[in-house]
Amino acid sequence: MPPLTPEPGLETPTSVGAATQASAAPGNTFPARLTLFRFLRGIAIGDARVCAHLAPEYERTLFGAEGGCRTGLAQARSRLRPQDLTALRGVTVPTARPGSQPGDLVVDFATLRWKTAPARPGGLLASTYTLRQDGGRWLIVG
Repeated sequence: MPPLTPEPGLETPTSVGAATQASAAPGNTFPARLTLFRFLRGIAIGDARVCAHLAPEYERTLFGAEGGCRTGLAQARSRLRPQDLTALRGVTVPTARPGSQPGDLVVDFATLRWKTAPARPGGLLASTYTLRQDGGRWLIVG
Protein backbone atom coordinates (compact mmCIF):
# COMPACT_ATOMS: atom_id res chain seq x y z
CA MET A 1 0.00 0.00 0.00
CA PRO A 2 1.45 3.42 -0.83
CA PRO A 3 2.27 5.68 2.08
CA LEU A 4 -0.42 7.99 3.37
CA THR A 5 -0.39 11.41 1.82
CA PRO A 6 -1.17 14.44 3.94
CA GLU A 7 -4.77 15.51 3.63
CA PRO A 8 -6.09 18.86 4.83
CA GLY A 9 -7.81 18.23 8.14
CA LEU A 10 -6.61 14.62 8.40
CA GLU A 11 -4.71 13.97 11.59
CA THR A 12 -1.67 11.79 11.15
CA PRO A 13 0.01 9.90 13.95
CA THR A 14 3.67 10.38 14.68
CA SER A 15 4.01 6.62 14.51
CA VAL A 16 1.44 4.62 12.55
CA GLY A 17 2.54 1.43 14.30
CA ALA A 18 1.96 2.97 17.71
CA ALA A 19 -1.42 4.34 16.64
CA THR A 20 -2.52 0.99 15.28
CA GLN A 21 -1.67 -0.68 18.58
CA ALA A 22 -3.40 1.99 20.68
CA SER A 23 -6.31 0.88 22.80
CA ALA A 24 -9.94 1.72 22.18
CA ALA A 25 -9.96 4.37 24.88
CA PRO A 26 -12.95 6.71 24.69
CA GLY A 27 -12.27 9.32 22.06
CA ASN A 28 -9.34 7.39 20.56
CA THR A 29 -10.96 6.34 17.30
CA PHE A 30 -8.00 7.15 15.09
CA PRO A 31 -6.53 3.62 14.85
CA ALA A 32 -9.89 2.17 13.75
CA ARG A 33 -10.51 5.03 11.32
CA LEU A 34 -7.01 4.53 9.89
CA THR A 35 -7.85 0.87 9.20
CA LEU A 36 -10.99 1.82 7.28
CA PHE A 37 -9.11 4.62 5.49
CA ARG A 38 -6.47 2.13 4.31
CA PHE A 39 -9.14 -0.35 3.25
CA LEU A 40 -11.07 2.17 1.16
CA ARG A 41 -7.99 3.76 -0.40
CA GLY A 42 -6.60 0.29 -1.12
CA ILE A 43 -9.78 -0.67 -2.96
CA ALA A 44 -9.30 2.44 -5.09
CA ILE A 45 -5.93 1.23 -6.34
CA GLY A 46 -6.75 -2.49 -6.37
CA ASP A 47 -4.25 -3.43 -3.68
CA ALA A 48 -5.06 -6.92 -2.36
CA ARG A 49 -3.23 -6.12 0.88
CA VAL A 50 -6.50 -4.50 2.00
CA CYS A 51 -7.71 -8.04 2.67
CA ALA A 52 -5.63 -8.02 5.86
CA HIS A 53 -8.05 -5.42 7.28
CA LEU A 54 -11.01 -7.81 7.13
CA ALA A 55 -12.02 -10.18 9.90
CA PRO A 56 -12.40 -13.74 8.56
CA GLU A 57 -16.17 -13.78 9.13
CA TYR A 58 -16.62 -10.50 7.23
CA GLU A 59 -14.38 -11.74 4.43
CA ARG A 60 -16.64 -14.81 4.13
CA THR A 61 -19.67 -12.52 3.94
CA LEU A 62 -18.17 -10.31 1.23
CA PHE A 63 -16.30 -12.91 -0.82
CA GLY A 64 -17.92 -16.25 0.00
CA ALA A 65 -14.90 -17.83 1.70
CA GLU A 66 -12.13 -17.08 4.12
CA GLY A 67 -9.23 -16.08 1.89
CA GLY A 68 -11.68 -15.15 -0.88
CA CYS A 69 -10.68 -11.49 -0.80
CA ARG A 70 -7.31 -12.00 -2.46
CA THR A 71 -8.85 -13.87 -5.37
CA GLY A 72 -12.14 -11.96 -5.52
CA LEU A 73 -11.07 -8.35 -4.98
CA ALA A 74 -10.46 -7.58 -8.64
CA GLN A 75 -13.88 -8.91 -9.65
CA ALA A 76 -15.66 -7.08 -6.79
CA ARG A 77 -13.75 -3.91 -7.63
CA SER A 78 -14.76 -4.20 -11.30
CA ARG A 79 -18.41 -3.83 -10.21
CA LEU A 80 -17.67 -0.31 -8.92
CA ARG A 81 -18.20 2.60 -11.25
CA PRO A 82 -15.06 4.46 -12.44
CA GLN A 83 -16.26 7.56 -10.59
CA ASP A 84 -16.54 5.48 -7.38
CA LEU A 85 -12.91 4.42 -7.72
CA THR A 86 -11.92 8.04 -8.31
CA ALA A 87 -13.87 9.10 -5.23
CA LEU A 88 -12.20 6.42 -3.09
CA ARG A 89 -8.78 7.86 -3.94
CA GLY A 90 -9.73 11.00 -2.00
CA VAL A 91 -11.87 9.61 0.82
CA THR A 92 -11.18 10.39 4.47
CA VAL A 93 -12.73 8.90 7.61
CA PRO A 94 -13.31 11.81 10.00
CA THR A 95 -15.49 10.18 12.66
CA ALA A 96 -16.46 6.92 14.28
CA ARG A 97 -19.06 6.23 16.91
CA PRO A 98 -19.43 3.49 19.53
CA GLY A 99 -21.03 0.30 18.24
CA SER A 100 -23.59 -2.00 19.83
CA GLN A 101 -20.91 -4.31 21.25
CA PRO A 102 -18.44 -3.00 23.85
CA GLY A 103 -15.27 -1.82 22.15
CA ASP A 104 -16.77 -1.78 18.64
CA LEU A 105 -16.62 1.36 16.56
CA VAL A 106 -18.98 2.13 13.68
CA VAL A 107 -18.40 4.38 10.70
CA ASP A 108 -21.41 5.34 8.62
CA PHE A 109 -20.86 5.71 4.89
CA ALA A 110 -22.71 9.03 5.07
CA THR A 111 -20.02 10.46 7.39
CA LEU A 112 -17.12 9.79 5.03
CA ARG A 113 -15.60 12.88 3.42
CA TRP A 114 -14.86 13.04 -0.27
CA LYS A 115 -12.61 15.24 -2.41
CA THR A 116 -14.88 14.59 -5.39
CA ALA A 117 -18.48 13.49 -5.73
CA PRO A 118 -19.14 10.71 -3.21
CA ALA A 119 -18.94 7.08 -4.20
CA ARG A 120 -22.16 5.11 -4.29
CA PRO A 121 -22.58 2.50 -1.53
CA GLY A 122 -23.08 -1.12 -2.48
CA GLY A 123 -20.95 -4.24 -2.82
CA LEU A 124 -17.57 -3.52 -1.24
CA LEU A 125 -18.85 -0.13 -0.11
CA ALA A 126 -21.08 -0.85 2.87
CA SER A 127 -23.59 1.63 4.30
CA THR A 128 -21.90 1.13 7.69
CA TYR A 129 -18.63 -0.41 8.77
CA THR A 130 -18.11 -1.98 12.18
CA LEU A 131 -14.56 -2.24 13.44
CA ARG A 132 -13.28 -4.28 16.36
CA GLN A 133 -9.88 -4.56 17.95
CA ASP A 134 -8.31 -8.00 17.63
CA GLY A 135 -5.17 -8.17 19.70
CA GLY A 136 -3.17 -5.12 18.74
CA ARG A 137 -4.93 -4.26 15.50
CA TRP A 138 -8.33 -3.19 14.24
CA LEU A 139 -10.34 -5.28 11.79
CA ILE A 140 -13.48 -4.60 9.81
CA VAL A 141 -16.03 -7.06 11.16
CA GLY A 142 -19.19 -5.86 9.48
